[in-house]
Amino acid sequence: MTKFYCDVLGFRESDWMGDFFSFLRCGPDHHTINLMQIDANRHFHTAFELRDWAHLQTACDFLSLNGYKLIWGPGRHGIGHNLFAYHRAPNGLITELFAELDQVNEELGYFEPRPWHRDHPQKPKVWPKDPSAANLWGIMPPDEMMK
Repeated sequence: MTKFYCDVLGFRESDWMGDFFSFLRCGPDHHTINLMQIDANRHFHTAFELRDWAHLQTACDFLSLNGYKLIWGPGRHGIGHNLFAYHRAPNGLITELFAELDQVNEELGYFEPRPWHRDHPQKPKVWPKDPSAANLWGIMPPDEMMK
């Protein structure tokens, strides 16, 4: 599927987690879509970009006051380095709110320098399947994320 998105639709690979989870972009954002090889064909989550950390906090407050509790987050992902928070939408699907996603400098072939990058400069790579790729800080995802 990754090959189709890249060869036919013009997406570019930003990162991989192992050999089963691709992060693809069609603009300067680190990723526009993720593709993951699993034993079932399903939608994992939909993500909405917010302005910044304060906007993420306000959105979490609003959702919580209206009965939509966090299921994971807040935290900062290792891959893409974005701030995140996950909730379950009324339709049962998972919704991610995010801010500060890495931006790709296509000419130089690396991501916009940020203080939390592990490598300098941070370039596209294959990340190991381990918890440090899921987040740099914050709790790990609960089992509910896989439902």
